[in-house]
Amino acid sequence: MSPHSLRAHGPRYTHIETSAKILEDKNGEWSANDVVYGKLDSLFQRITSNSPNLNFTTSSYWVKFSLSNGTELDREYYLETARSVTNQIELFEISDIEIKRLYITGDDYPFAQRPIVYRKFMFPITLKALETKEFLFRVSSDGEVITLPIKLWEPLNFQGFVQREYLTLGMYYGLLMLVIGLFLFFAFVVKERIYSYYVLYVSFLFFMQSSLDGLAYEYIWPNWTWMANHSILIFSGFSVLTLMLYAADFLTLSVMPKWFRQLYKGLMAFVSLCIIFSFTSGWTYEIAYPLINVFSLISLLIILMAIGWVNKTQAKVSIFFTLGFLTVLAGGIVFILTNFSLIESDFLSQNAVKLGSAGEVIFLSLAMVGRYRDMSREKEAAKREAFENLEKLNEVTQKQNEILEVQVAERTEQLEEKNKEIIDSITYAKRIQEAILPPSSGFKTQLPNAFVLYIPKDIVAGDFYWLEETDDHVHFAAADCTGHGVPGAMVSVVCHNALNRSVREYGLNDPANILDRTAIIVDETFEKSEEDVKDGMDISLCSIEKSTGEFIWAGANNPIWIISPRKTDLLGVLSMESNGLFLYETKADKQPIGKYPNREDYNSHRFKLESGDTIFIFSDGYPDQFGGEKGKKYKSKRFKEYLVSINGLSPKEQRIALSNEFETWRGELEQIDDVCVIGLQF
Repeated sequence: MSPHSLRAHGPRYTHIETSAKILEDKNGEWSANDVVYGKLDSLFQRITSNSPNLNFTTSSYWVKFSLSNGTELDREYYLETARSVTNQIELFEISDIEIKRLYITGDDYPFAQRPIVYRKFMFPITLKALETKEFLFRVSSDGEVITLPIKLWEPLNFQGFVQREYLTLGMYYGLLMLVIGLFLFFAFVVKERIYSYYVLYVSFLFFMQSSLDGLAYEYIWPNWTWMANHSILIFSGFSVLTLMLYAADFLTLSVMPKWFRQLYKGLMAFVSLCIIFSFTSGWTYEIAYPLINVFSLISLLIILMAIGWVNKTQAKVSIFFTLGFLTVLAGGIVFILTNFSLIESDFLSQNAVKLGSAGEVIFLSLAMVGRYRDMSREKEAAKREAFENLEKLNEVTQKQNEILEVQVAERTEQLEEKNKEIIDSITYAKRIQEAILPPSSGFKTQLPNAFVLYIPKDIVAGDFYWLEETDDHVHFAAADCTGHGVPGAMVSVVCHNALNRSVREYGLNDPANILDRTAIIVDETFEKSEEDVKDGMDISLCSIEKSTGEFIWAGANNPIWIISPRKTDLLGVLSMESNGLFLYETKADKQPIGKYPNREDYNSHRFKLESGDTIFIFSDGYPDQFGGEKGKKYKSKRFKEYLVSINGLSPKEQRIALSNEFETWRGELEQIDDVCVIGLQF
C-alpha cells in the first residue's frame, strides 16, 4: 500500500479512499493488534471507489492507509470519514514501536467527546515536513448503512465550506419550520384533521433529516446516546406513517376499492411494526433498517397508484399534490438505491432525501394552500347559493304566509270553539267529581281535628279523599288512582263507588275487608270492557271505632305515618326521631286495587292512639314533586322531616304550611302529579 502524497495548494478536500485497504470483521471481535500483527494483512482488500457504500450491516470494518507530507513545511489536516450516524469510530496511528489509539467517537459517545465540534466525524492530523504516517481506523454500526468517505481537508478550506454548508442547511430547515408554523395555524383555524396530519409529517421529516445530518445530536440531544442511535429509525417510521395518513385523508381513502383499502391499511400496520422495532435492540432492530427503507418506497408507489385511481374515477387531483409525491419518490428512490449500493454517490447518499423532501414540501404546501383556497371558494359559493335560495324561499314563504294566515285564523277560531267545549266539559266533570268528594262539613263534624290538603294537577284529578260514617265506625282514606286528568278522574269514580258499595252494600267495617271487596268490585267493573284495562288505585284506609276509639288501618301500596311524643313498639317501625318526637311508619301491602296476579288478602293493623299522636296518610304526589335549586325530587325523607317540624301547629295551620312548602319547593316547575294529604290529631 503506497502512501497518499499531500501537496500544498490542493482542492478544498482530497479523496484518499483508493489509496486505502479495507477488512471486514463480521463479529467485531478483532483488536488493532490482531489486525496489524495477527497475519491478517493478506485479507485486506483495496478500496476501488470514493465513498464506498457497505450497505446495511452490523459488521465492523478496519481501514488502513498511509499519508505522506511531500512538502518541506509542517502541515495540519482534517480527516473526514463515515456517516454522521455511525455508532463507533476509532482512529489509530501505526508506528514501528506501537499502535496508538488517537481518538474514539461515534453515536455511542456524548457529542462533546468529538475531537472537532462538527456534525460529521472529523479528526485533526498533523504531518511534519516530508513525514509519512500509517493510520488504521475501525467503524461499526448496529444495522444502519455504513459509508466510508475518506477525505482530507485543509483547515481554512474546511471552515469556508462549513459556513456555506450551514447557510444551505439553514435554508432547508427554515423551509420546514416555516411550513410547520404556517400549517399549524391552519390546523387551529380550520380544525380539519388533514392539516394536523401534514404538520406531523413535516415535523417528523424535520427530526429525521436533522438526525441523518447529525444536527439533532449536536443541538437537541448531545448527551442522549440512545436517541442518537435510534432517532433516524424512529422518525423515519413516523414520517412514513403520518405521510400515509395525510395522503389517505387528502385522497379520501374510504371511497377506494376494498382491496386497496386493506392493502393500504396493511402497509400502515407493517410500518407501525417497524416503529415498534425501532425502540428495541438485537435482530428486530437490525431488520427494521432495511424494512423501513423498503416500506417507504412501497408507500410512495401505493400513494401514486391512489392518485392515478382518483384521477381516473373520481376527480382531478391537485397537480402540486402529484408533483410532491413524484419529487419525493425520485429522491427516495435515489437514496434507497445508494443505500443498496446500486448508485454510488456520496453527494446523493447524503442529499437525495433532502432535495426530494424539499421539493415535496414545497409542492404539498402549494397543494394545501390550494385546498384551503378551494374550500373557501366552495364556502362562499355555498353562501351565495344559500342566500339566493333564501330569497326565493322568502318570496314563496311570504305568499304562503298570507294564505296560512287566513287558514290559521279560521283554524284558530275553530280550535277556540272546540277548546271551549272541551274545557266546559272538563269543568262540568270537575263539578261531578267534587260532588262525590266528602264535604268539608263532614270532616269538621266527624273528624274535627283533621285537615285535608288536596291539590289536583289538572282540572280533574286521579287522587281523591273519602269519608264514610256508619253506626259504629268512621272510615276515611287518601286514594291515588292510575293517571291524572280526565283518565285518572274516571278511574277515581269507579274506585270511589267501589268503596261506598263495600261499606254500604256489604256492611264491611274492617279496613282490610273493605279493600278486599273494593278490589273485587273494581276488577268486575273493568272486566266488562273489551280492552285489557289494568288501571286501579293505591290507597291508605283508616277506620275509627266510635265506642272504643280503636284505630284500624290497612293500605294498598301507600303507608301510614304516626308522629308521637312516645317511644313505643306499638305504633309501627321507628323511622326517625327529632326534637323529642318519634315518627313511626307502617308499610302497606304491596298490591294495588285493580288487576293484579296472585292477589292475597289485605291485612289490617290496630293502633292504640293517645292524646298528642298525629297520623298522616297521603298519595305520592307530594314527595315525588321536582323543585328546589337543583330541580330534584322532594322525597320521603324531607317530607317526614317537615311533618315533624310542623307537628305543634293546629290542623288548619298544618294544611296552610304544607301548601306553602309545596309551592315554594315547586317554584316555576310544573306540578307532575295530583297531591292528597290527610292529617289527624288525637
